[in-house]
Amino acid sequence: MRIAIIRLSAFGDVVIASSMLAGLKALGDYRIEWFVDERFSGILEHSPCITKIHSLPFKKLLKSIGGLLEIRRYCKSCGEFDMVVDMQGLIKSAIVGKCLVSKKFVGFSKDGAREGFASYFYTHKVSIPYDSNILERNFSVLFSYLKEFQANPFTLERVMPLHSQGLGFSYHFITESLTSHFSALNHMEEKPYTFLFILEASIKEKMYPIEKYAKLAQLLQGLLQNCHFHILWNEDKDRADSMLTLLKKQGLKATQLDKLDFNSLKFVLRQVDCVIGGDTGVTHLAWAMGTHCITLYGNNTESSGKNMRDTKLSRVLLGNPYVVSKGTNFEIESIEPREIFEVFKHNVLESLGALESLQE
Repeated sequence: MRIAIIRLSAFGDVVIASSMLAGLKALGDYRIEWFVDERFSGILEHSPCITKIHSLPFKKLLKSIGGLLEIRRYCKSCGEFDMVVDMQGLIKSAIVGKCLVSKKFVGFSKDGAREGFASYFYTHKVSIPYDSNILERNFSVLFSYLKEFQANPFTLERVMPLHSQGLGFSYHFITESLTSHFSALNHMEEKPYTFLFILEASIKEKMYPIEKYAKLAQLLQGLLQNCHFHILWNEDKDRADSMLTLLKKQGLKATQLDKLDFNSLKFVLRQVDCVIGGDTGVTHLAWAMGTHCITLYGNNTESSGKNMRDTKLSRVLLGNPYVVSKGTNFEIESIEPREIFEVFKHNVLESLGALESLQE
C-alpha cells in the first residue's frame, strides 16, 4: 500500500508527526512517502520507515501562481497513491494533497483542522477536537482509515513505546571531529554524564536564560560529580560564547558545539545522556529518538485559541519529564534551576543508572 504523508513544516511538528512511523511500519507493509518543505527534510533523511522524501521549497512555491503550477506538475508526476494523509490541517497542506492523485485523501474535520477551510479538500475526515493532545491527533488522522488498523486496532499506548527506540530516525557520515569528541568522552576511565543545553527556539519566550542554565549546571555537577555540558546553538553564536564562558568560570567541563545540520544533530542526540530546553524542535527530536530529556513549558493551561502562545498545555505534552512556568504570562525564564534539577533527580536519574552508584 502506498501512502503519502503531508507535513510540510515546522521542525517540532515534523518530528512529532514522524514519531508515528514506527507504529505504522509495525502495522503493515506500507510504502511511506513524505512531502516536506526542503528546510526540514534533513529531519527525515535516512529514516528506515520512509521509502521516499518529496522535498520542495513549498513555502516559496505556495506564494505564487507559477509556484502552485509547479507543485501541481510535480504532484501529478508522482503517480497514484492508495491514501494521502494531511497531518498539518492547513489550507496550504490541503492544496498540496489535492494536487496528488489518490483514492483516499484523509484530513481533520472542520472543527479539528487548524484552518477549518482545509477540511473541504478531504474525502475522508477525522473528527477530533483541535485542543486534543498532539499525539492523539496525529495518531487518529494517520491510522483511522487504514483497513489493517480497523481490523486489529492499535492504541496510542501500543504505538508510542516504539518511538522511544528511535526507529524513525537515523544519520549517516558524521564528521571526524564530532565522532572523535564523543568517542573520547565514552572511553574515559570514568565516563562523564553528558548534558545538552538548548539555547534557542523559534520565539524568545521559549528560550531559557543562560545564567539559569549555569546555575542548573552547578547543581547537576554537585550531585553527579562528573558532568560534561554541551551547548547547542543555531543563530546566536555570541550567546553560546557567553554560556561557555559562564560554565568555564565555574570550573565546569563544557563544549560549545559547532553549528550542526540535521544529520549531525541526530548523532549528537544519540550520544548525550540528557537534553534540557524549551518546548522546541530539538527537544522534541530528543524525545522522539528516545533520549532522556526535560522540556520547559510556558504556562498556557487556560487558553484555547489556535495561536502558538494560546495553545493549551495539555495539547502539547509529549510524556517526557517537564517543568511548567508558574508565571502568569507565556514564558519559561521564570522557571528556577532548582525546579529543573528536582525533576532530573526524581524522574531521570534512575533511568541513567546513576542513582545506585550515588547511594553507595
